[in-house]
Amino acid sequence: MQLRLEPPSRRQWVAGGAIVACAALGFALRGLLSQVAGLMLGAGLLSFVSAPLARLYEGKLPRPAAALAALVSIGAATVGLLWLLLPPVCLQLTGLVRTLPDSVARLSAWASDLRRWAQARLPALTLPEFDATALLGSLSGLAGGTVNMAVNLADWIGRVSMMVVLAFFFLCDRERLLLRLELLLPQAGRPTAVRMGNAVCRELRLYLGGQLLVAGAVSLLAVAALSIVGVGNALALGLIIGLLNMIPYFGPFIGGVPAVFIALGDGWQRAALTVLALAVVQQLDGSWISPRIMGSLTGFSPAAVLVGIYAGAQLWGVAGMLFALPVMMIVRTVFRIFVQKYENI
Repeated sequence: MQLRLEPPSRRQWVAGGAIVACAALGFALRGLLSQVAGLMLGAGLLSFVSAPLARLYEGKLPRPAAALAALVSIGAATVGLLWLLLPPVCLQLTGLVRTLPDSVARLSAWASDLRRWAQARLPALTLPEFDATALLGSLSGLAGGTVNMAVNLADWIGRVSMMVVLAFFFLCDRERLLLRLELLLPQAGRPTAVRMGNAVCRELRLYLGGQLLVAGAVSLLAVAALSIVGVGNALALGLIIGLLNMIPYFGPFIGGVPAVFIALGDGWQRAALTVLALAVVQQLDGSWISPRIMGSLTGFSPAAVLVGIYAGAQLWGVAGMLFALPVMMIVRTVFRIFVQKYENI
């Protein structure tokens, strides 16, 4: 039996050509599309955070006024917080950059003493030399990146302004937008998709709110502990520790390294006290703060968290480590509801 292949119809040729043209256009405009996608994602996150406050205002105001009031309230709170914290934090960050050479020189001297001590007792042991120039160059590069970020502040403000405007329209038309997204799905899967979306929003709001409370509490404790120990620039270092504490397991270590490194400039005794103070802060967080605020919200095993954080770090660095757990929660919620659907059949 001989198979006969039918030539493509005119409709198939047109569909294939349209797919190829769209793919070529997307590849040519991939930079623009990524910027637009980032803008839409930022606006979606802002509207997601503002939605509970907008619903609260809608009890007394029309929807557009409630959406505007919610965004203005969040913006005012953010600006007020930055007004209070940004000037001292910037001054302390500048102080950190100025103290880097002294800390690196002290660390280099200790490394040289350790190397000589080890070679005097174990001549066969060869220790590598501590390259203080390379370390200082890396830290200077990090500071230079921060300066470049400050130079692009105008562009950042423009993007944020566009996100705020888009978030306003998202809040005003959120039911209509959600309905249109729902209509894009197959009719048989719409109820399950709605359940998934509601469950994901609920869990993410609980998680983000809890993490912000924990980060704020840890920041306050870290600032107080570093001030008692006598480490300079305690406010900037405490905020860094609180922010990076949102990364499970690795965050406290990553956040504590700058404080210990700066304390080395005042001697190993100050560094040892800094390590002890930060250990006390982490014990308070692990045994009292996080369990009371977060509870068992995540519910992941330590092995799963470690794998997720490693994957996030490989993909997007520190930002990937911060967002690894929320992404895992989204995947878990979607999978759980998907399985429940077929268990009830």
